Amino acid sequence: MRFSNLSVRHLSVKFKDRTGFLIRRRAFAAVRDIGFDIEANQTFCLLGESGSGKTTLAWSILGLHPFQGGRIVYNGRTIKKPNDAVHQQLRSNAQMVFQNPAASLDPYFSLYRSIAEPLIAKGVEKTARADRVRELALQTGLSIDLLGRRPSEVSGGQNQRACIARALSTRPAFLILDEPLTALDAIAQQKLVDLLCRIKEKFQLTYFLITHDMALAKEIATVVAVMYLGTIVETAPAPDFFANPCHPYAKALLSSALKPGLWQGRRIILQGEIPSPQAPPSGCGFHPRCPWKMAVCEKIPPGEFEVGQGHRVVCHLVAENAGKAS
Repeated sequence: MRFSNLSVRHLSVKFKDRTGFLIRRRAFAAVRDIGFDIEANQTFCLLGESGSGKTTLAWSILGLHPFQGGRIVYNGRTIKKPNDAVHQQLRSNAQMVFQNPAASLDPYFSLYRSIAEPLIAKGVEKTARADRVRELALQTGLSIDLLGRRPSEVSGGQNQRACIARALSTRPAFLILDEPLTALDAIAQQKLVDLLCRIKEKFQLTYFLITHDMALAKEIATVVAVMYLGTIVETAPAPDFFANPCHPYAKALLSSALKPGLWQGRRIILQGEIPSPQAPPSGCGFHPRCPWKMAVCEKIPPGEFEVGQGHRVVCHLVAENAGKAS
């Protein structure tokens, strides 16, 4: 079954507070009331600092973390509970590429064996398996001569190519890419970006890209969502987002990018760290760090406001400015 669309509505993911031995543990929300849509062949890019809940959200979509509220609709069918039949269909059609390629591969396996693991699990015959691994190596730019080596014997870029080859082995239509370039140097990063663009076109893939790299997002994203403290604060088509970011946090992220041309205004420096989801601030979760906060931001959670076609922002300031303009 090919990927046609994925809709997430009011999704919430909770964890138990593990601190304390005799104290009763409380649940806290790592992902709160998330909603978005991913269409076939899009590159949906999720931006945000570490600790904002991006990976937890991705893992919940794949069923690696249970979700406690909301719903996921895959190809028109609702996932009614974690790991039900529809969720299993989604998982069989999706693969994940992780941040650290060396840690994603068994250090005692050759690259050949790592790429072949999903095929072994599916019971693919040995000769067909060998042909498929060699085909994948060529498609991902991994030299056949390297297949007999272990992860410690090749570069980070070559390990990540092996991870991408392994992800493609079962012919998925949906790839979740969790910070796939972070552990690589600049040259290896650009080569991997070119590879990801090439295989997306060749295999008609849909990407869910998690990153804090603004330049990467601008280069390959079709839709951008910005996540902060477990919630999505801005969603927009990529050209609109980079031309007109609206949420103060989105502006701060763009202003911190090192690549010229991504931000034309003055540098916005945020004070402090992202709060713990175990003790989120009242009102807007971003108000303790926001340079433009108003009194209402400390008391009342902001609603979602549409500023353009497909461009939605959760912010009191945006709503107030729009009201003044009208």
